[in-house]
Amino acid sequence: MLKQLQTFIAVYETRNFSQAAEQLFISQPTVSTQIKQLEADLETSLFTRNGRQTIQPTVSGNLLYQQAQKLLETWIATKVAIQTTSETAPIPCRIGASHTTSSLILPGLLTQLAPLSQQFKFEITLANSADILTQMTQHHLDFGLVEKPLVTDHLDRLAFGQDELVHAGQLTSPLWLLREPNSGVRHYTNAYLKAQNIQPTQTMIIHSNQLIADLLAQGIGQTIISKHVLALNVPTVNLGPNYQRQFFMLTPTTVKPALVGIQAKISSYLQNWA
Repeated sequence: MLKQLQTFIAVYETRNFSQAAEQLFISQPTVSTQIKQLEADLETSLFTRNGRQTIQPTVSGNLLYQQAQKLLETWIATKVAIQTTSETAPIPCRIGASHTTSSLILPGLLTQLAPLSQQFKFEITLANSADILTQMTQHHLDFGLVEKPLVTDHLDRLAFGQDELVHAGQLTSPLWLLREPNSGVRHYTNAYLKAQNIQPTQTMIIHSNQLIADLLAQGIGQTIISKHVLALNVPTVNLGPNYQRQFFMLTPTTVKPALVGIQAKISSYLQNWA
């Protein structure tokens, strides 16, 4: 039953049997079979099929999704409680951070969490803000640190701190160093280029703020970037209040009981971060 519920959640969130199969590392026929078994057990349809690819949840499907998440969270909490009682493996705690927050916030935060490493197994993932949101909604991360005001069901946001973006580097260089399209910085970069009517003739897309900062420090290219990650020798131009942005912590609406204490510790640190 647990596997069927996990498969159902994957289909519900992707709205696609093939994508759910890829996410779960099983075959598409297996996904279809498990959904049919679940529908037979519940004596109801969970999805309406509109053609080969498009599916939509029924009223029963929407209700099951809400309850299935609670059931799986209860199971995980029970499993963790049993493991903790038997003094086995430490409790997993998966934290995702955007590239900017990883540079500015993670070092201090992980210093605070390091003494708890015997009790918790911390796993840190770096990705752009949109990918962090996706991994949160797919339950691959427990907490996320981003710099975009992303909103979705079943996730809460805690606003903290601020960042300031600047125009940095060799400002006459034809080469623009750009983050990937789904990153928070790229959103602001596109807005700046449009406002200034700039169409770069040379671009380099780099999935790392730190690598971009290192190139700028060597006198290569120009970009829009957080001023806090730059070396002192990099020329900058302030862009005003429209390029100041808020940081956010993403958490599930219902946090795993074993991680409530960690959530409070992270929240406390972030609210005092400046």
